[in-house]
Amino acid sequence: MGKLTVTIFSNLAQVFLFGTGLFYFLLSFRGFWRGQRTAAAVERRRFALLLPAHNEEGVVGLAVESLAGLNYPRELFDIFVVADHCTDGTVRAAAAAGAKVLEHSGPGLKAGKGRAMKWATAEILAGGNYDAFCYFDADSLAHPAFLEAMNARLAAGDIAIQGRQLAKNTGCLLAKILASGHYITNRFFQLPKQALGLSATLHGKGMCFTAEIARKHHWDETCLTEDLEMQMRLIRHGVRISWAGDAVVYDEEPETLSQYMCRTIRWTRGSLDTARRHLPGLLSRALGRGDIRAFEGALYCAQTYRFVVVTLGAALLWFSRDSFNLVLWLYGQLPGMEHTMKALSLVPLFFYPATALVIEKARPDL
Repeated sequence: MGKLTVTIFSNLAQVFLFGTGLFYFLLSFRGFWRGQRTAAAVERRRFALLLPAHNEEGVVGLAVESLAGLNYPRELFDIFVVADHCTDGTVRAAAAAGAKVLEHSGPGLKAGKGRAMKWATAEILAGGNYDAFCYFDADSLAHPAFLEAMNARLAAGDIAIQGRQLAKNTGCLLAKILASGHYITNRFFQLPKQALGLSATLHGKGMCFTAEIARKHHWDETCLTEDLEMQMRLIRHGVRISWAGDAVVYDEEPETLSQYMCRTIRWTRGSLDTARRHLPGLLSRALGRGDIRAFEGALYCAQTYRFVVVTLGAALLWFSRDSFNLVLWLYGQLPGMEHTMKALSLVPLFFYPATALVIEKARPDL
């Protein structure tokens, strides 16, 4: 590889890293202003609430009770627990809590969350008359106003919606850190994207789709991160995912490092698979149609490769240090750049977390 080629690739890596960082940094500024509230809808829609579960007898009952207690006419929503090849008391616990249980097991039905959700959605579509489908985890809880908020978003014309995700457990340091991350994400990522017309990020629980979307876009059976795969697929098909900040869902956070690492590895593998499937299509739509949502989706999807790009970029920067390099040029040419970079490094480490916790009125135990 010639020196010119090394220099070109080095600068391309720098442009990618600097450009994506600057894009999301500028995007986050919108988070300092409040989001718009959606007016309550007069017409109430009928919902199917799905909880996929695999051997979750210890928590599924609480999740069902949380949904059963929603402030919404009880005759207008049904709770379905999708028991995916369960070998414990999940079916019994879910039924005792008042859920309708769909058992995804037996000949011809392979285990897997994506498979179970796809199968259950098709079963419910065939046998019921629902306007929208909401998806939760078996260990998640919902705020009592969740369905009222989703109903208002549907009345406003939204067809794919992600609720506000918060942590339900903050008993240890790791859970507190992850809980703080939700406040930062909601305030400086989800809210700005909603306000500026971009697509929200799906989180696997607290999702709501119209029946038409559920019918057209099936859950993928083989991916490890079915929420991210669905998100990118919807964006590729021109479907905007909106964010409902007043539809709150509470998620169970890892409390040990081993749990956190297992989840992170699974998410990373799933993100790599999703990027392989959808990044080319997102770029094609963004460039071919001038679709800003597809462009942002491609940027978000490409973050999976950020560590690789950083490592490769650093190596290329070293080998081409005597040639023109964007980062070195900016650092040397712009006045006060050294102090500016030091100050900017404090923004994600201290300023944004503190600001998000104050603005969002985080719980005192954080």
